[in-house]
Amino acid sequence: MLDLVHDCDPGNDDALAILAALGHPAVRLLAVTTGAGHLSSDRTAINAAIAVAAALPLVAPVCEGSVGPLLRERLIARILDMESALDPVRDDLARVELDPEHSVDRIAAEAVARPGLTIVATGPLTNIALALRRYPRIQPVIGRIVTLSGAWGLGTKTAAAEWNILCDPEAAAIVYGSGIPLTMVPVDASGTVPITDTLIARVAALSAPAAKFAAELLASLRATHKPNVLTPAEAPLHDPCAVLVAAQPGIARTVRARVDIETAPGLNYGRTVVDFLGRSDKPANCDVVIEFDVAATQEALLVSIASIASLQLGDAEARNAIPAAAHQTIQQQGTR
Repeated sequence: MLDLVHDCDPGNDDALAILAALGHPAVRLLAVTTGAGHLSSDRTAINAAIAVAAALPLVAPVCEGSVGPLLRERLIARILDMESALDPVRDDLARVELDPEHSVDRIAAEAVARPGLTIVATGPLTNIALALRRYPRIQPVIGRIVTLSGAWGLGTKTAAAEWNILCDPEAAAIVYGSGIPLTMVPVDASGTVPITDTLIARVAALSAPAAKFAAELLASLRATHKPNVLTPAEAPLHDPCAVLVAAQPGIARTVRARVDIETAPGLNYGRTVVDFLGRSDKPANCDVVIEFDVAATQEALLVSIASIASLQLGDAEARNAIPAAAHQTIQQQGTR
């Protein structure tokens, strides 16, 4: 069982990643820690609490964290769906009570309590950077950080920088330079895993409350996707890919590389400089995902939602609602 803390900034794709972490049969989700990014820190914490409540009876504590980046001004997401999912205020959806512990302190506490801990980050890296600076003793006991961030090619927020890195490049530089085993899930790779109508329909067919919520999140992401000559034709899954590759490394192919973060002001501020060919004198510090098995990744998400559905619906209903392939995977990996 993989002990995991999910650091995030929900956001619809982050909320899907929370469901993936809660439901995946190989993961023990210890905490959800949030910070500013997609929305302000108070809203991301509330959205995480809504996502966790959607998975009841599975549950994990939700802690609110950093209100902004280490140095730069806070960025505001521009692409929002104000009609559905978690971009508008959703007082109609249940939420779990927030844990009073700060995200930075919870990350450190879990690292000390669970040597070998995996941290999956699907937002800016501020909380993790602060935890490493405030509690340096945790550096050698963290097993791995899996981060949905950066790009080996062009940026997504600027011509050079991807959103999660650009939100706090200085924090990213601390994390990427920490020496902790690191898996980078760049948008070049996660962008190849599409949210298809078939995937949405298969999730919705599970019928349970978590599945209905997940289907709404997926549909919202499709609705806000604006393809252009440099982006995928279909909306990408993105954030859940980081949780799923942490749980099932076999769904992706990685290559060792040196990754540095540009923190100097200018056109390249926030760029992830990825050296696949060892052209610098610095050692490789990162396993960079370069390819996903698309079908296996989509199936892994379905299995995660299906395992929550099996608890919410009860065994009799679940046998009819959950696809046979998902049943088989759940039985092989075990349920909690």
